[in-house]
Amino acid sequence: MYKLESRDYNKVEKLVQSDNELSVQAVIHGIMPGEIFVNDNIHPTAALIKTCECNYVAGSTDDQSFQAQIASELDFWDQLTPDSDAWAQLIPQIHENPNIRKYVRRHYILSEDQFKEQKGPIKEGFVMERVDVELLKENTFENGEELLNWIRNWGDESQFNQYGGGSYIHNNKTIVSWSISDCSYQKSIAIGIHTDEEFRHKGFAQLVVSETIKGCFEKGYETVEWLCVDSNKGSIAIAEKLGFVKQNEYTSFTSYPPIENVTDLSKEQWNEWAQYLEHASKNKEELIWECLFSYIKADEVLKTIEIMKIMQEKQIEMDYSRINGFVEMLKEIGLCSSFEESLQNSISAL
Repeated sequence: MYKLESRDYNKVEKLVQSDNELSVQAVIHGIMPGEIFVNDNIHPTAALIKTCECNYVAGSTDDQSFQAQIASELDFWDQLTPDSDAWAQLIPQIHENPNIRKYVRRHYILSEDQFKEQKGPIKEGFVMERVDVELLKENTFENGEELLNWIRNWGDESQFNQYGGGSYIHNNKTIVSWSISDCSYQKSIAIGIHTDEEFRHKGFAQLVVSETIKGCFEKGYETVEWLCVDSNKGSIAIAEKLGFVKQNEYTSFTSYPPIENVTDLSKEQWNEWAQYLEHASKNKEELIWECLFSYIKADEVLKTIEIMKIMQEKQIEMDYSRINGFVEMLKEIGLCSSFEESLQNSISAL
């Protein structure tokens, strides 16, 4: 396996057949930072492309030696996206996590004539602003660093200023929602959205995304791209309300539930993830915590207690107040209806 110098990234352009992940082209063409590993540094036929948005494998699947080295460049928790069906079949064999799970992502595209601008009034006490990096660094928003970290994915503020952009809504001390560009290439730009958990379901997201889209078209981009997990109902609703058109669905792989909100998955889906994590924890013991919390989200009291007993047998230290607090938090949003009593009382016999 060879790590390419940035000046040689163009050698892998012909290997990428899918246009689902714009960040891949952004890295290849030097707009965004990233790393590219290949099986041959002169005439590569296979590549692992690492971007701020994804890890991506492309090219021929014939080189088994290259495949065997891919795991050394990925963490157990790293997602991996295949460029082809052939790579999709290989990922469980070449990833450090042999139990890594496949999931579905959606790819949306918006042109200016399809754009349905949202012009609703912003709630009193809140202000929307276009992103100015210098002003943002000077401000004292409690979560301002989170937004700045998204901007740093561009590698350089000048790159963000030249190619990117975004907007945010804030009150005096908190950025309640923001939408900024994730990456760009030629006449296309991809954007993302984040809303502070305390301020969700209040209409902020669609307004701030609409303003960011306006900025992208003003900057000369012809299309805006939107990627999201197939289970993210909120993200899908925002995209479709603004006029985005679904181009296709594609596959990626992950070691943990690919969600934005706990409610993105049903009880049955959380139970599926819990079973997967329970099995995977036999080889990777630290996954038992994720397994425990997934059974709680699935509203499975007996399985939750069973996993806690296993953790006790393994002498894994548990903070019961933390676990109880998690259950109570989920109850507040309508989950965990089967946990009628404090979990501490339920396991008092442990």
